[in-house]
Amino acid sequence: MARELAGTTGIICETDEFFYTQIGESTDSYDYSADRLGDAREWNLERYQTALRDRVSPIVVDRGNGLNPETLEYVVLAQQQGYGVELKEPNSPWWQELRVLLKYKRYVSSELFDHWATALAQRSRQTHRVPVETIRRWMKAWRAELTIDDILKEAS
Repeated sequence: MARELAGTTGIICETDEFFYTQIGESTDSYDYSADRLGDAREWNLERYQTALRDRVSPIVVDRGNGLNPETLEYVVLAQQQGYGVELKEPNSPWWQELRVLLKYKRYVSSELFDHWATALAQRSRQTHRVPVETIRRWMKAWRAELTIDDILKEAS
């Protein structure tokens, strides 16, 4: 979805790219290091700020739906530079199924929730190798129907 949104003129800012391009010997290898996550986030934010200054359009920030200081910072910086901000979600069939689970997660059994977290962790083994615990945390923090106003209100 991010590549589709960026098209041929845009840029994708994704923290994970740091672990492909800034660490290790090959850009084909995802060399994640928890110790370098802060560096990765800073690197991505700098790329984003450069794209804003250079008036790149569109700028796609590949993140999850959550209320956190990082998301707020991206939104505020974009608005300060006169950019419009939209939230988009994948449109794949597997995401639509997972989205329903996340939207109604308070009614979902912990077994089904854990099943999805495990399945997503296994799926990521070929690329990002995200641990089940991290995916579970992301799933719990994910917000259905999140809006830009929700993100901005979090700062108030």
